[in-house]
Amino acid sequence: DPLFVHPDVRRMLMDAKAMTEGLRALCIWGGINIDLSHNAATEEERQAADDLVSLLTPVIKGFGTDKGYDIATNAQQVFGGHGYIEEWGMSQFVRDARIAMIYEGANGVQAMDLVGRKLAQNGGRAVQALFALIDAECAEAKGDPALADFAGRLEKANGELKAATMWFMTNGMANPNQVGAGAHHYMHIMGLVAVGSMWLMMAGAANKALAAGTGDKAFYEAKLVTARYYAERMLPETGALRRKIEAGSEAMMALEPAQFAFA
Repeated sequence: DPLFVHPDVRRMLMDAKAMTEGLRALCIWGGINIDLSHNAATEEERQAADDLVSLLTPVIKGFGTDKGYDIATNAQQVFGGHGYIEEWGMSQFVRDARIAMIYEGANGVQAMDLVGRKLAQNGGRAVQALFALIDAECAEAKGDPALADFAGRLEKANGELKAATMWFMTNGMANPNQVGAGAHHYMHIMGLVAVGSMWLMMAGAANKALAAGTGDKAFYEAKLVTARYYAERMLPETGALRRKIEAGSEAMMALEPAQFAFA
């Protein structure tokens, strides 16, 4: 049998497909909003686009490169021991992917920029706009039976993002470590929700193309299956990440430096 028949290999390949295609869409969406921030018809539209892309820039970089490295190491894992043999090239991809998490601002710094600066700017205008945008997309998609399940799952994930944001607002002022301890997890919740929004749009476009009988049928069918995989396997991670945030910083900050010696 080829490796492709094994579900665990499929898991790694589907993770890679779902996240890579979703992140590419998010990068393109970010680029579109940069263009709109300069060239949209009204000042209100330009400001709205600038708010969204400013909020999500650290997410695109930080979450995107975290996941890029995960994908590269999983691709190496698919090869088994051959993943370390240079002639296959996977070990070079892994090394190349690792530096992306560090340069242009290490990802921990990106996460702190998100929670320490971007959330509170202009009274939280940008994050509230993101919540409203995704809620509106989900509400519209629920009217389409083909998209309703995905929309419900994305709406729930957006609820986890809202709850995590409110927890920061409630607990972060009194103890900044509460925010610092959850920054990485928060960046990942927002990344999962933002990529989920891209998959909802892609699934909608694929359904329309299939209904119209235009384009590559197999391509659009693959988009729909991958969107379903993302909804079922990746969006539920937002709940676990929120619970990590709500655990706070006490245990994380409790040990003295000398106690970090491994026994």
